[in-house]
Order: sequence, then structure tokens, then C-alpha cells
Amino acid sequence: MSKIKKAAAVVAAAVLCMSMSIGVFASSPTDPEQIVNDGKTLTFNSIWMSEGTDKDGNKVTAYSMEDLSQEVKEILSDEEKVKDILYEAGYTVEDGQEVKVIAASDLELVNDRWEEVEVPEGGVDLDLTFGNNTEYKSGYKYTNGDIEGLKEGDTVYILHQKDDGTWEVMEGTVKVNRYDYDNYTYSRYYVTAHFDTLSPVAIIKVMSNGEVVVLDKNENYKGTIDVNAANSANKGEKVKGETSKIVKTTAEKKSPKTGN
Repeated sequence: MSKIKKAAAVVAAAVLCMSMSIGVFASSPTDPEQIVNDGKTLTFNSIWMSEGTDKDGNKVTAYSMEDLSQEVKEILSDEEKVKDILYEAGYTVEDGQEVKVIAASDLELVNDRWEEVEVPEGGVDLDLTFGNNTEYKSGYKYTNGDIEGLKEGDTVYILHQKDDGTWEVMEGTVKVNRYDYDNYTYSRYYVTAHFDTLSPVAIIKVMSNGEVVVLDKNENYKGTIDVNAANSANKGEKVKGETSKIVKTTAEKKSPKTGN
């Protein structure tokens, strides 16, 4: 990582530490990013910083060190391509169901000096914050992120581009932490997922008639999708991960406990 990027990461970390001392800003994603592709505009939050643990319970931190590649931006800005990823993972997106990208980033693990480090053997479980809501007693409400329709216990989908360019899809359960203060209530929306590697990660929701819905899934379907081939015929296998209520569809057969 260049000295400039390292310095930027240190400054960002300092800003984060300052913001976390004020409840209303705790764990807030950065300002939404707008992507324009072939006339289509997509706005989503960054999964700016996430914390979690490795298999031994050691704390780990993931941070967005690089911008998403143009290639990934083009995929996420095209609803049909995102639907293709879901389809190849065995999910059925019905007519009238809308797929929305809530947040996305290119994540890497970092140490306490904000240097990139390898994901440890056995992977990591990360809490991915994708939005928050602040409600003041005066009646004013401020929402950061596309959390409309979401509540604790709802299902969102985590798309992760692996090192070989293929995508895995995980089902995640929305969690909400609420903090009550004298004049307002702050709610943080996040989902926990297990990763054996880190790279581009996107969180999406599926809507129908204004309601969050769960996609039907073909339990016998095996598939994967390559970032450069939306209709890839490669085969994979669905496995269940260690993290609660997380279901992975990947291009590789993995042990639910070790990831190997």
C-alpha cells in the first residue's frame, strides 16, 4: 500500500474513532457513492469498516482500502446482472421482484497499523454495517442507507467476489442495535457473515410491492457465476456456514467448520 493510501487510512481511522465517541455517528457508513453506467445511476453506501473475530475468537478489522473496480461497479449497477448472480447460485427471482444494492465495498483485513493482512486460516466472521437510523424526540428522522422496509430478522443477501473472479451468495439475517439517548434513538443495521477470503462484497435486499421478501431456492441447483461470464456453466455446491442463519452457495465444496 502506498504511503499516501496508508496516511489516508490512518486519518480515516482517527475520524472513525472520533465519530464513535458520539452515538449518532457510531458505525455509520460513509456518504453514498453514485455509479453511472450506460445511463443508469445506482446509489449505495460503502461497507466502510467492519469488525469481527477469527475462529479462535481474536478480534479482526476489515476496511475498504481500495475503490471497487469498474468491472464490479458495472455489475452492481445492472440489476439483471445481479439477478444472474442470484440465479446461478440457485435462487429464483420472480417477475415483479426488485433487487436493490444496499451497500458494497472492496474489503481487506488490516492490522493495528492499518496495513493489509491475510485472512487467517479458518476465516473470519464479520459484522457488516449497511445503514442506520436516528429518530429525534422532536419528530425529525435521519436515515443513512437504503434500509426502507427492513427490520430485525429479515433476510438480505451478501454477494462476495472470490479471488478467482467467481461470486458466492450468502443469506444473512438483519440485526439491529438500538441505543437510547436523552433526545434521540440511534439504530444500527448490520448482518454477520463468514469469509474465507476478502475482496468485493455487496449487500442486497429483494423487494416486492414495497415489502422485503425471501427468494425461493432450488435446493438441488449447483452453480457459480464468473464476473466476466454472466451465464457461466461452472458447477458448485451449496453448503451451510458456521455463522447463524448463513447459507453459502459457492463454486467449491467446503467443510462447514473449517472452510477447507
